[in-house]
Amino acid sequence: ESLEIKQTATTAEILAAYRAQALRLHPQRNQDVKPDRFLTITEAYLVLSSAELRAAYDRFGEPGVRHLTSLQKDGAEYLTFDGQSYCNLEKALSTFEQVFSTTDPFAASFDQGFSAFGAAPGLDETKWRPRPERKRKDDDLFVDLELELEELFFGCIKKRKITKRILNSDQSFTQREEIVEIQVKPGWKQNTQIRFKELGDEAPGVIPSDIVFVVKEKPHKIFKREGDDLIVQLKISLLQAIGGFTTTVQTLDGRALHAEINEIIQPGAKKIVHGEGMPRAEGKGNLLIQFEVEFPKHIPEISRQKLREVLGECQ
Repeated sequence: ESLEIKQTATTAEILAAYRAQALRLHPQRNQDVKPDRFLTITEAYLVLSSAELRAAYDRFGEPGVRHLTSLQKDGAEYLTFDGQSYCNLEKALSTFEQVFSTTDPFAASFDQGFSAFGAAPGLDETKWRPRPERKRKDDDLFVDLELELEELFFGCIKKRKITKRILNSDQSFTQREEIVEIQVKPGWKQNTQIRFKELGDEAPGVIPSDIVFVVKEKPHKIFKREGDDLIVQLKISLLQAIGGFTTTVQTLDGRALHAEINEIIQPGAKKIVHGEGMPRAEGKGNLLIQFEVEFPKHIPEISRQKLREVLGECQ
C-alpha cells in the first residue's frame, strides 16, 4: 500500500514506484513530511524487490517476513517487525544512493540511472545489472602553444613532449614520456584550442584529464594581425603624402607588391589590398597599408613662403 502498486506488480513497476515516492518523501527534499514515511516506502521496496521476502510476505504477511528475516543475519539488522520501523534512516539513505547513484535528492531525477542502476539488497540479479562504478574526470590541463605568424599563415607540424603518470596493475606509478603531434592549420587564430583526450596523469578511480593546447601568437616585427586581416605600417614623407608616389610592400609569404598612390594621404589613412591577408575558409583576408606621414623637422623661410603660396590655392 505504501508504494501504491498492485499485488501483481513487476520488479520494474516496484522500482519505478519506489523512485517516485523516494523523491517526493526524502527528508531533505520534503521537510514537511515525517521521516517515518520515507522509511516505510524503503521497507516496502526492500521486501518486494527480494524474491524470497516477497514470497514470504505474499503468503504469510508481515509475520512471514519477520520469521524469515530472523533467520538471516543481514536481514535481522533491519527487519524486526516488532511494531517499530524495521528500516533505520541510515539504511534508507543507503538504499536511495544505490538506486539513484547519488546522495543528493535535489540532484536525483526520476529517469536517472534506469539503464544502469545498482541492485538493492535482495533484488533479483538475474534481471538487473549492478551499477557500474562511476569515475570522476580530472579538470582539463591547458598548455600554451606559441607560434610565429608565418607558422599560422602557412600551417606547420609542432611536436611537444608530455610526461605523464601511469597507474600500474599493482597500483604503483611510473613516469612515461609521450610525443604529441599538432597539425597547425593555415589561418588558426589566437586562443584556438587543440584537445588531446585523457592524456593527463592516471590515478585510481579517476579518468585522466584532457590536455588542451592553446594557440598564442607571437608578436611580428612587421605585421600586426586583426582577425583575418594583416596591417603593415608604411612611413612616408609629407611630399609623398601630397604629391603621390610608388612603393613596394613585401607580403608575409615573401612576394613584392607594387602600389601606386596618386591620392592625397590624409592622417591615419589606409590602403586596402584585397586577398593578401591571412588564410580563411574561403580565400584570404586583406592587407591594410597604414600610412604614417613624417613631417620635415626644418623648412627654410624661402620654402615656407612658396608653400604658403601653393597651399593657399588648394582647397
